[in-house]
Amino acid sequence: MPRFRYQALTNTGSTVSNVEDANSKAELVSSLKIRGYWPTDIIEDIESNDDEESKFQFSIRRRVKPKDVEFFTYQMGTLINSHIPLARALDITLEQIASITLRQVIHQVKYDVEHGSTFANALAEHPKVFSDLYINMVKAGEAGGVLGVVLARLAEFAEGQRNLKNEVVSALFYPAVLFALSGLAIAVLMVAVVPKFTVMFEDMGTQLPPLTRGLISFADFVSSFWWIILIMIIVLSIAFSRFIQLENGRLIFDRIKIRLPLIGQVFNSFAIIRFTQTMATLMENGVTLLPALRVVKDTIGNKVYSNAVSSAEQEIERGSTLARELERNKVFPPVVMHMISVGEESGSPQQMMSKLSEYYDLETKKNLERLTSLVGPLVILFMGVIIGLIAFAIIDPILKMSASIG
Repeated sequence: MPRFRYQALTNTGSTVSNVEDANSKAELVSSLKIRGYWPTDIIEDIESNDDEESKFQFSIRRRVKPKDVEFFTYQMGTLINSHIPLARALDITLEQIASITLRQVIHQVKYDVEHGSTFANALAEHPKVFSDLYINMVKAGEAGGVLGVVLARLAEFAEGQRNLKNEVVSALFYPAVLFALSGLAIAVLMVAVVPKFTVMFEDMGTQLPPLTRGLISFADFVSSFWWIILIMIIVLSIAFSRFIQLENGRLIFDRIKIRLPLIGQVFNSFAIIRFTQTMATLMENGVTLLPALRVVKDTIGNKVYSNAVSSAEQEIERGSTLARELERNKVFPPVVMHMISVGEESGSPQQMMSKLSEYYDLETKKNLERLTSLVGPLVILFMGVIIGLIAFAIIDPILKMSASIG
């Protein structure tokens, strides 16, 4: 049964607040009026539910899609820039949110705002939905009286990040499909085709070439012990998943990613874009350097770069500069340090961050196009070589037998 938090007036004019279970808001209103209470505010309590259905909702309510948060942010920015009060803007936006999960969260945010909380503090109660970046920018917007502008920038920032991520996924999708199809084709050959020729070769009773014998042995192993291979794949996948959840495991994996041929440059550019774009967005909206670094190190998405930023943050607190510390860590490319240094000297580091973000955005798009144009043919070539070797291993003894008969 849903649980509701309410405020109501008594017959004597005093205010009471409580939490109560009811099938619906209408049922709760009727129940309160019978007891002499006149409800002034009722919201569904998303923090506590007792039955199994409520527990299920509790487990999924954190799973708010970034696109839903982006829509909420865009709507709020538009309304507040139109001089609509915050509480009223939340009311209007609530009616347009499709996600039940996000709607429950915003109900709670609205309740907190109406009872004296700042918008940033109300959002901070839901860290699974709103990131540190989001909360810090809202806090800066409230302090500077430019909340609507900040929310509009946040929506643009989220859209840019989403588009960039989609471009990366789209670029990698085609090679991944080709690779999967190659593996499937080879597996079918090993399990369904090669065993049929094995029987024929046994009937021939001739000495087979080493390549053919190796192919037959491998095909026999795959056919007989496919379940062991499957278990090994599952175990290795679980072990890998656990490994990258460890601090050092994630660092090793991220270091390998940025050093990979072809795709490594894309991962590097992606991390630099996140760093520069997030820093520019924060600093342009009133967040100072050190708080911005504390936020951005958790949004880069690569432990190597995050550690470099974290190390720089500690030295900047002692009086160093960002450009000097990034250069000392030798993780960021020289062009990044040079432009940040120019920005620090001119007193406008956020402008240089923005230019760097634009530059690396273009670089990433070029690298993705280059990657797509190279990886596709490479996978096809790899598939052709493997299938060609299998075909040669099968045909070679047949041709030799035909020649000996002739």
